Amino acid sequence: MALNVARSRCDAIVVHPSAVTPVPLPGLTSEEIQTATMRYTSAVEHYQTCLRACETARAEATATPSATTCRAYQQATQRALLAESTMQDSLNTTLAWLWDTIVEPVFLACGLSGPPPPGSPWPRLWWCPTGLLTLLPLHAAGRHTQPGHSAMDRAVMSYTPTLRSLLEARAPAPKPPEERMLLVAMPHTPGQTDLPQVRREQHLLSSLFDTTRLTTLDGPAASRENVLRALLGHDMVHFSCHATSHPAQPAVGGVLLNDGLLTVAELAADHRPRTFAFLSACKTGLGGIVLPDEAMALSTALHFTGFRHVIGALWSIEDTAAAEVTETVYQFLFEDGAFAVHDAALALHHAVRGLRARSPEQPSNWMAHTHTGP
Repeated sequence: MALNVARSRCDAIVVHPSAVTPVPLPGLTSEEIQTATMRYTSAVEHYQTCLRACETARAEATATPSATTCRAYQQATQRALLAESTMQDSLNTTLAWLWDTIVEPVFLACGLSGPPPPGSPWPRLWWCPTGLLTLLPLHAAGRHTQPGHSAMDRAVMSYTPTLRSLLEARAPAPKPPEERMLLVAMPHTPGQTDLPQVRREQHLLSSLFDTTRLTTLDGPAASRENVLRALLGHDMVHFSCHATSHPAQPAVGGVLLNDGLLTVAELAADHRPRTFAFLSACKTGLGGIVLPDEAMALSTALHFTGFRHVIGALWSIEDTAAAEVTETVYQFLFEDGAFAVHDAALALHHAVRGLRARSPEQPSNWMAHTHTGP
């Protein structure tokens, strides 16, 4: 599903196996896209800024407790709560707008007028957005307090940076002689807040993969050199760590390891056919704002390096929710005893819908995860 944005008109190009069908989007304009993108990104960034300030104030109040530091922490908490409420309102507005102007018209053109019948396979759909639409959460579009009126109620969705990359990823690939998983675990990162869910994810993968198929680089062992070297001998990787993005220069974003940043450009330097990457790290799905068509988020970069399936996150995710998504995805993929990586998109779909069922009015709790690949 390619989305074209121009000042004169906006269209969706539906690419079927046997035909290409244009779908006019008369309710969509480039000006509205710009407004929606700024509203969405500003609300998320403001909340993330307030959240970081709250974490800093909490650390100061813990290290040097006093009336001043405790009051500062209380004030920072109040600002973060207000920013979160504003963000949830903005997200709901954005998701409803995306549904009304883009996603539902496209779904109707594809014959997806409602949820699939119980017991039938989920339809599959791939988004290939352009321009500022690359920054918007098309996969989460909908009016989520109205059952059946959202994208995830009607199809399993993924992203692809280009139609060519999707075709390459869907082509048959030789099965590796031994499927091996590399786990990069950073519960403590210099200059960053601790990540308690890392140990939970480490325990999960250790219980699912036997010792001959799982290599763990933990803490000090997770250096830039060690990770790059280990990636050469593994066809799957799970990053459980902090990450960062650079809106103006996406290639200098990356994952934060024990000795510094492993950048998107460094990860993209080695291209070889590989299977699966799970990025349990914040901001792995964000691209660039200045030149969105040229953006390379970490999830996209890993897909371009040869990883067929990549699961990433658009922004920092609450620890418990991140760990729950991770557990649900892996347990789904191991349901029959073997690692069914071809079901990665369906596994993420299942996990996110489970989270949404508990708080449909709070999108930030469940909408950040994305799947890139076939």
